[in-house]
Amino acid sequence: MEKFKELIHKESSHTKNSSDINSQPKSSRGFWGKMGKIAFIAAVAGALFGFILNSKPFIQANLNPEEVDFFDDNTISQGQFLQLNRPVNILVMGMSVLPPDTQNAPEDTKELGYFPQVNSFDGLSDVMLLIRFDPKNNKLNMLSIPRDTRTEIPGYGLRKINAANRLGGAYLSAQSVSNLLEDVEINGYVRINVLGVGKLIDALGGVTVNVPKDLKYRDDSQHLYINLKAGEQNLNGDLALQLLRFRNDGRGDIGRIERQQMVMQALIKQALNPATLVRSPVILNTVKENIDTNLSLDALLTLVNFGVAINRSNIQMLTLPGRVSSSREFAASYWLPDESKIEVMMAKYFTPFSVEDYLNY
Repeated sequence: MEKFKELIHKESSHTKNSSDINSQPKSSRGFWGKMGKIAFIAAVAGALFGFILNSKPFIQANLNPEEVDFFDDNTISQGQFLQLNRPVNILVMGMSVLPPDTQNAPEDTKELGYFPQVNSFDGLSDVMLLIRFDPKNNKLNMLSIPRDTRTEIPGYGLRKINAANRLGGAYLSAQSVSNLLEDVEINGYVRINVLGVGKLIDALGGVTVNVPKDLKYRDDSQHLYINLKAGEQNLNGDLALQLLRFRNDGRGDIGRIERQQMVMQALIKQALNPATLVRSPVILNTVKENIDTNLSLDALLTLVNFGVAINRSNIQMLTLPGRVSSSREFAASYWLPDESKIEVMMAKYFTPFSVEDYLNY
């Protein structure tokens, strides 16, 4: 904790020389605005240190040296304390795991007569996002990758990309995403189980969204019952999960991705609200058992700090270019990526960070 205090003191000593963020209002660019921001981040960071020291850390998979080197997450926190000094890419995966998907399913789930959600990181990834934190352009780009995307999984051939997690965990998932996206660098990963998503939304006080139309679906095998009415409303964790999981509208993954992006935009606005951030230790304590990440505390705080400062108009939601396969092409349904459009998209939103950029930043 003494080291942490020294770092805070070091950050405050750099305040007069630090550059302003263009998206901030003028009132926050003066001395007191900077000092207020430092005090606020220090308070949140101090509370998070208390959270880590006084409870179990986030669940983490055992990465071997090759996997650790692949992610290279140390680049996130090499600048001034809590300041990104280069763009970084984080792979986020939402996990919806049923008892047959894991060898470690709780015994009490085996006699229920249906398949409940279990807290695990095995099985297929249900949601895949590549998020770019770009301090050079002061932007946050979020790319949704349909789970049915047909791509090369190293060592296993052409498959749906969501199978990569079941076959090789977060590392193989990141490898597959990197190969799909012009060998893009991936600096870290976060996996969150669907049970944690519901708890997170409840801890935030629900999420306010505009449900586009009446949604109704029933699956007795999972006890999944969706019944939502159209209109703007505040959804608790259970109802928000109904919205996120619905895909029975004839549009498959694409319609579901649009609804996921709508919920994410609302959650970002709510989660990065200062009043919410000061409660972050309590919120993290609620979902810590449902999260697996290779990111260090320093890295997480650095990304949160960037998110607090960014203008919401600089958040870009994207979907992997491609099309749905036809029944004449494959028996299974796939999202077929458009390589030429992916190349254009990556050049525009995920440009590699060069040595010259680093030296001039």
